[in-house]
Amino acid sequence: MNAYWKIIRPNVCFLAVLGVFVGAVLSSVYDVTLILPALAAAFFICAGGNVINDFFDFEIDKINKPKRPLPSGKISPGRALSYYLLLSAIGIGLSLFVSAPFFWIAVFNFMVSTLYAWKLKKIAIIGNITDSFLAAVTFVAGGLIAGNFDILNSPVLILAFIAFLTTMGREIFKDVEDMKGDKALGARTLPILLGGAVSMNIARMFAALGALSAVLPYMSRMFGEYYVLSAMPCMWVLLYSTTLKDPKSAQKMVKTGMFLGIFAFLVGAYFG
Repeated sequence: MNAYWKIIRPNVCFLAVLGVFVGAVLSSVYDVTLILPALAAAFFICAGGNVINDFFDFEIDKINKPKRPLPSGKISPGRALSYYLLLSAIGIGLSLFVSAPFFWIAVFNFMVSTLYAWKLKKIAIIGNITDSFLAAVTFVAGGLIAGNFDILNSPVLILAFIAFLTTMGREIFKDVEDMKGDKALGARTLPILLGGAVSMNIARMFAALGALSAVLPYMSRMFGEYYVLSAMPCMWVLLYSTTLKDPKSAQKMVKTGMFLGIFAFLVGAYFG
């Protein structure tokens, strides 16, 4: 059972749940009967996406991550495929109990995450954009829980934008980290096409843009001084990640910055 828990990457699933929850809070959605199935749906759909990702990464992970459940032999590819279908079906089923817009974005995310794992992940930039979109759209999904979401006048859109930029940086850092296995199996990721050094600089650019974009809620007068103070650690961590030479350390630092940014938005929503 530990292998079935590990293959879903629970930390990533909880990040998706957090994204939906924060999107709901920023959109003033507090109906527990809608929020709970939405959070559960986000967890299961993300879990299914992670399983199918490992399914298609089976050969690459033999080189890059041999201890993962599939390459280590703890779960067979056939069982992983069945597990993916079950998790995804539960997630989409739960989304029916939320709202029509939430259901359709759940279906869309399911399709995109599957296409990403199957084809898009190995294509330079396209794969990074797709994964960054999936990370950013969780916040929008939270706003769609009630079905009447004015995205243009909501801080959710800014948070989704920041999440997109920072995830782009983190994913490119990860591609640099995984160059050996990706190159061995013919993937066309950005580091393979442009080299590790150039790709590191591109990743740093996205991380820096994410840090600078954190001031947008204050500049647009959505949030006040409390937000600015709480956003400073996020900005510092993201900017610090651009000084690191090790891609693994840099991507972990960006992830920390993302969590700090989410906290800052919650402070802004509460204190104004």
